[in-house]
Amino acid sequence: MSALREDLLAALAVVRRDWLIMRSYPLRILTQLVSVCFTVTLFHFISKLVHVGSFTSPEAYFAFALVGLIVLQVLNSTLHTPPGALQGELATGTFERFVVSPFGAVRAMVALTAFPLLYSLVTALVMLVFAAGAFGLHLEWATLPLLVPVALLGSLSFLPFGLLTMATVLVFKQVLGGVTFLVAGISLVSGLYFPISVLPAWMRVLARIQPFTPAADLMRHVMTGARLHEPLAGELAKLIGFPAVLLPAGVLALAAAVRAGRRRGTLLEY
Repeated sequence: MSALREDLLAALAVVRRDWLIMRSYPLRILTQLVSVCFTVTLFHFISKLVHVGSFTSPEAYFAFALVGLIVLQVLNSTLHTPPGALQGELATGTFERFVVSPFGAVRAMVALTAFPLLYSLVTALVMLVFAAGAFGLHLEWATLPLLVPVALLGSLSFLPFGLLTMATVLVFKQVLGGVTFLVAGISLVSGLYFPISVLPAWMRVLARIQPFTPAADLMRHVMTGARLHEPLAGELAKLIGFPAVLLPAGVLALAAAVRAGRRRGTLLEY
């Protein structure tokens, strides 16, 4: 138990360090918040142009797209930001501290995912409040409190992919360009900006075999009362099953990448 407590304290120390670094650049925080509010505003006006059978009103499309933007924030916080942070640690030489510390390189890399994820959830809350206050977004207040556990469950289902990406960074050093294309592809097949019903049949298959689609679907359901496209049990099973199976695989991949780097003498190279 004491070992677990020490690991939790070490992980919290990494989160606190990342927060202090972020806080030291207040203009960066401000510009990011302004940027997401601008994006919400842009989609609000785009929604005024949407008059199709899939949506009963432009406001319905705005609510649909807003959840997609929120999911994209969480997606970037797991797939893009932690690998970028790891590259930064390697470039500045600070990753060496993790490697030689009792906490260890693997647990440190897992801890690096915590702050970006928490920050993305705060950003998502800002987007939600801004959309409701500025544009009168309709919210389903009866189910809205469920948004927090659903978002956390979705985040956990995304996290294994981020760990696998970090393992790839440790081995190949440069993968962020590929991650950008990966996120774009996931946005396309997960129905973040438009219903998956408009996709060709082979792409609809891809939409149903990953956790990003059910995460967006459940968030839309609890936030705006949108109809679920699959049974609730099936969507929850995906969000629970992916982290249950893939989180251990992601941690094992990190451990294998560390061993490979030590064996080749490239662990601390950038």
